Amino acid sequence: SSLQTSGAPRGDNSSAMAVTDFLAASDIASAINACKAKDSFRPKIFFKAVGLSKKTPDEIERVFKILDQDKSGFIEQDELQLFLQNFSKGARPLTAAETKAFLLAGDSDGDGKIGWEDCAAAIKACEAADSFNYKVFFAKVGLSAKSEEEIKKAFFVIDQDKSGFIEEDELKLFLQNFVAGARALTAAETAAFLKAGDSDGDGAIGVDEFAALVKA
Repeated sequence: SSLQTSGAPRGDNSSAMAVTDFLAASDIASAINACKAKDSFRPKIFFKAVGLSKKTPDEIERVFKILDQDKSGFIEQDELQLFLQNFSKGARPLTAAETKAFLLAGDSDGDGKIGWEDCAAAIKACEAADSFNYKVFFAKVGLSAKSEEEIKKAFFVIDQDKSGFIEEDELKLFLQNFVAGARALTAAETAAFLKAGDSDGDGAIGVDEFAALVKA
């Protein structure tokens, strides 16, 4: 299991760069301090705290290339464990539980790795407001081709509050599960997405409804 960045290096000197070249030292210090306690690390909260959520997909890709220490094109589990040390040398390693959760959060389609180029292309295709089409997006990121079990794994990543449902506020931030700097869905896109998936009319999308929507 691993997180995948795009394959071949672009020769953009990212190996000579540090994550700190992109982010404010004060934001990094604050983010590291907030997850000093074991099992307190939450990727989404950390990305937001260090300012990574505001970066462009291209900048985020450059950060991923820095995190890929062995330049294999993947961020493996051992590299994820030392994730915080890319931001602050004295930071603690992530616990086994944190590392596993981090890997699961990045593994949106349940195949044990995330293809950066697939996600970046899918995000780019719906950059314009009201251009998001869930069927096209599911196909581009490879989710439509996955088994029901793998799709359900993706559901539990998107269900941020672990309620067992994907509510309207989680749908609005749907794209950010794939790329941290992605835009929020518009009200119209969110409403259309919800209407398509909410087959029982309860105002949220359950796990079986999500699986049916992906396979529709």
